[in-house]
Order: sequence, then structure tokens, then C-alpha cells
Amino acid sequence: MMAGRFILVAVLVLSLAVFSACGSAEPVEVPEPTPGEATGLDGATILNAKCVGCHGLDVVEAEELDAVGWAAVIDDMIARGADVSTDEAAALAEYLSLQ
Repeated sequence: MMAGRFILVAVLVLSLAVFSACGSAEPVEVPEPTPGEATGLDGATILNAKCVGCHGLDVVEAEELDAVGWAAVIDDMIARGADVSTDEAAALAEYLSLQ
């Protein structure tokens, strides 16, 4: 009877130690990818393929906008007929905001 209690106590202590060790680790925060990163598309390639045909890089380089500002400009260009997908627009806006 005494050996049974000892085993039960030992199992409970061991279980508590294991659960305590598992619960003490801080969860690691993984940063969410930015829209351009999430698409895996290259903004420079999109710029040269989709934008430069209608206007030169000088027009683009003259602007100093953040990603939201560039997204608005790109949406306007899409409304005017630019053939740019949603993923391409996200990658392009991010790329241009970092230039």
C-alpha cells in the first residue's frame, strides 16, 4: 500500500514538472508578412512591365508617397485601364513606398 502511494505521488510530481516546463515557454511572435512580401512578387519587375509603358520612371520617382498613397495611385491607374492584379498592386505599392 505504501509503495502504491509513493508511485502515485511520484507520477503526480513528474506530471506537474512536465506540464510546468511546457507552459513556461513564451510564445514566439511571428511577424505577419507585409502585402508585398505575402505575394512573393517583385515590385521592380511589375513597375517595369506594367507601368513604364505608359509613362517614364521620372513620373514615379517624382512622387514621395507611403504604401497607402501608392495604393491609391495604383487604384487610379487600374481604373484608367492598367492591367494590374490585386497581388501585383500590393507588391508594387510596397516596393514604391520603400524607394
